[in-house]
Amino acid sequence: MAIVSAIALLAFAPASVAQEAPATGSDVGSDVMDFLNGPGVPGPLAPLGKKLHAAGFTPKLNMIAVDINNLSEGEKTGKHESLMMFNVGLDTDLEKLIGLNGSTIHFNYLYVPGPHDNGNYFGSYGADSLVGNSGPFIPYVSHMNQFTWEQKLFGDRLDLEAGKSNPGNYFAKSLCNQPFVCQGISLQDGAGFAPPPYANLGARAAYKITPEVTAQGGYWRYNTAFPFSKGWEGWTGSVSTPAAFGSQYIVHPNVGMYFGNVTYETTYKTDRYPKYYELMFYHNDGKQIDMLTSKTHDGADGMYIGGRQTVWREAGESLAPRPTAVSVYGSLYASFDPNAGVPGAYSVQDEVDTGITLEGPFHSRPFDSYSVKFIWQHVSSHQQQFMKTFNTNYTVGPDEKAFGVDANFMLAGSVILSPWALYVLDPNALQATENGVSYNGNPKSGFAVGVNLVVLLDKMLGL
Repeated sequence: MAIVSAIALLAFAPASVAQEAPATGSDVGSDVMDFLNGPGVPGPLAPLGKKLHAAGFTPKLNMIAVDINNLSEGEKTGKHESLMMFNVGLDTDLEKLIGLNGSTIHFNYLYVPGPHDNGNYFGSYGADSLVGNSGPFIPYVSHMNQFTWEQKLFGDRLDLEAGKSNPGNYFAKSLCNQPFVCQGISLQDGAGFAPPPYANLGARAAYKITPEVTAQGGYWRYNTAFPFSKGWEGWTGSVSTPAAFGSQYIVHPNVGMYFGNVTYETTYKTDRYPKYYELMFYHNDGKQIDMLTSKTHDGADGMYIGGRQTVWREAGESLAPRPTAVSVYGSLYASFDPNAGVPGAYSVQDEVDTGITLEGPFHSRPFDSYSVKFIWQHVSSHQQQFMKTFNTNYTVGPDEKAFGVDANFMLAGSVILSPWALYVLDPNALQATENGVSYNGNPKSGFAVGVNLVVLLDKMLGL
């Protein structure tokens, strides 16, 4: 199924996560989050917000809009999809409320009024694992996407959390300037993250070995029935599909996901050249299906390694709120099982994302950023052969490449506008094949463009 832009991480995630992962996609710009989480221009509900915060309540209200166009790329070019989502949530500080030190309850609920051109169909038009997979497919109007208890101990060095959440909030952070069409299907279908709106039962433990080094482990009960799950599903049981999709029951869709990572992170507060590095391994204990031979086996493993490093910054020590800087990033996802794929998923075996980002080039707009990037995806020999068998006159090789540009513009302190453009070379038919749609011939190399809009309504209102 298709993904939802990871730029909405700030809107989906609890405050504790958002403080670590800026909406601009930069994991080294804590100054951006200081600005976004700060008071800013007082909104009309600022007096109420101040009282709520003092009592231990932090409301969340955000809007995320996504627009995608495959101008000349894919099987059916010139198609368009748009989607609007609202995230409503509340972080409850139990230390302020009842004196329970270090305890917070996170709750988030997603409301999707309705898409233009459902993502499942746009995926068939774009056809491939990049653009075709980028269109959100959310058949239900509402989802509970987070309900967790977080407990910090030993001076906040130990961080424990359990409940309903998405592992993508904590593992394999996107390093791209704009995470849309970045580390998408590979981690979601391969590692089993599921797209950001979908929550699964899980628990994690993170420990700060030093102020820069953190080790973390987690387990999630991955529900492979998404997008037909609503977030309230239990440890076991079946999931029903909407009437438009046949009112079927997906029986016992749950598998176990294990994650472990080590990160090294600095910010401008402690380092002239901030950096973020991560090494992650995962294990999926679900039954894997070889789409070519229909043979099955239990379990699959893989890894993710990535880094982002500031390589140049403007001279000076008192450049507020941040200096002009250039950073480079790169990441590799690799599945150790060439024929792995959870039921119904045609996963990418390897993916590389790399790019260069210019941050704050204009002092009057310190939080804007611009980037150029390159993406490479590789499918296994069996998946490649299956696509050749499923489609007619399909001669595309196993490697898909894309070159792109993107930007983030901070508007009025509470709106983030993020346009992007990609030229896709040798697109595969992975997403169309997953949707059960076959074509005669190859998807076309070409351009795709889009724009994402995040409106932090809570900040705008003063909450």
